[in-house]
Amino acid sequence: MKVAERLVFRRVMPAPPARMFALWTEPTSIRKWFGGEEVEVAGAVLDLQPGGAYSITVRDAAGDSVISGRFLVVEVPARLVYTWKLEGPMGATAETTVTVEFRELGAGTELLLEHGPFPEPPIRALHAQGWENCFRRQHQLLQPAEASGP
Repeated sequence: MKVAERLVFRRVMPAPPARMFALWTEPTSIRKWFGGEEVEVAGAVLDLQPGGAYSITVRDAAGDSVISGRFLVVEVPARLVYTWKLEGPMGATAETTVTVEFRELGAGTELLLEHGPFPEPPIRALHAQGWENCFRRQHQLLQPAEASGP
């Protein structure tokens, strides 16, 4: 498989790994950053254990789409691996896999994300933009006051 079929991101986030892990796994936190500014999270349900299902309903001008899958690996607060499938007006994708690692880096976290494989470049580009929007929103949430919580 070619590397180009996968998305790979490396970001430094201004919060410790435990806080970043919570940001990614608590439904109330996910609602604040997932999808970025253009997408509203209408609902998020997670069974945070290997084999546990999750579902995130996102809303944009076209309507509601659902991202769903199952957790394959849950290592608190260091690593998440889960399947991903998008269905709805935003598009429909074959199942892919997301791996997120949270590595301590000083007072912050080095976040490593890999997502794929994507069989079609337009679907890969859609997800690349989506993740960029998510990272931007996470940075905005984490900047003002560490004590405010995710």
